[in-house]
Amino acid sequence: MNVKVAPVRFCVGEEGVFQVTTRSKDVTVPSGRDFGFLERNPGLVPPLGLLVPLVLLIVLITIINPVFLDSRNVFNVFRQIAIFLVLGTGMTIVMAARGIDLSVGSTVALTGCVAGLVLKSGIFGDGLASAFAIVAAIGVGAAVGFVNGFAVTAFKVPPLIVTLGTLTAVRGLAYLVMGSDQVRSFPETFLWIGQGRPFGLPAAGAIALAVVLLGAFIMNSTRFGTYVLAVGGDRSAAIRAGIRVRRYEMGAYVICGALAGLAGAMLVARLNAAQAVLGATMELHAIAVVVLGGTFLFGGYATLLGTFLGAIFLGVAENGLLLMGVPFYWQQIVIGTTLVVAVAIQLYRFRRQGMASG
Repeated sequence: MNVKVAPVRFCVGEEGVFQVTTRSKDVTVPSGRDFGFLERNPGLVPPLGLLVPLVLLIVLITIINPVFLDSRNVFNVFRQIAIFLVLGTGMTIVMAARGIDLSVGSTVALTGCVAGLVLKSGIFGDGLASAFAIVAAIGVGAAVGFVNGFAVTAFKVPPLIVTLGTLTAVRGLAYLVMGSDQVRSFPETFLWIGQGRPFGLPAAGAIALAVVLLGAFIMNSTRFGTYVLAVGGDRSAAIRAGIRVRRYEMGAYVICGALAGLAGAMLVARLNAAQAVLGATMELHAIAVVVLGGTFLFGGYATLLGTFLGAIFLGVAENGLLLMGVPFYWQQIVIGTTLVVAVAIQLYRFRRQGMASG
């Protein structure tokens, strides 16, 4: 028999009812045949499609250099992935609303410097200073996100242009705050978020996993997540349905900035040093893990499971290149090429499914 199968994408109907609507196509299904798990859950197809390449990559790197599976190396991989995951979670939420934030790398630098200066201020004891440094980093990151969101929603400036401008401006602020110096030797209570090993596991990885799970809950089980996806799917229809579009776009940027602040604190804790050069090119890492995972670059579809797998893939690839002795500049070439190829594949797949135009 023939059935209509349509790809999953959030949009809003004229009556304010959220629907999954894209161009559908006829698919012949044998009579009496039940749909499989992936056919009933098409949203899992993009992220799970990364599993086979990930497994093959791990096997290849292990064959070339068995040190890859050494417990210390695996620990370092997951500690590195933690930063990608935190940044990627925020970027996923922004992209779901059809936005982008190129300033997250600079925000990591500024918030890391702020955290370092708070810790070295001597105003508080170690425990209180550590907590205040983390809160300050998150707060400054949220403020950067608010500026981005305000410029996008109030002045109607394209997100790419706004965040490209704040990328430079925020990096300048980091140098204004820290100069060319660096601060080092922070309290153990603060270093725990970057170097801790509870039960032999990286504390940074546990924090990142909690962030991803919280992000998944927000996007899948709250009105905020539903409205963000609706705005990304069809902004005009969302406005007609009575959704306060600007509020949800603003919220997405604030969350992204706040998570960049948390990532900045975690990075400084991992390195035990704060300086204005931190976070360079991290915006590319964040975008790469999101797009690799299958989140649609132009809004309306997001998957934090995909972001999780994308972060693992990128972290494993970078660590593998390092173990093979590949120079740093070749690693940058690989990351840039991977991003372009991932976007090209995504656009091809979504066009075939009727979810992309142009």
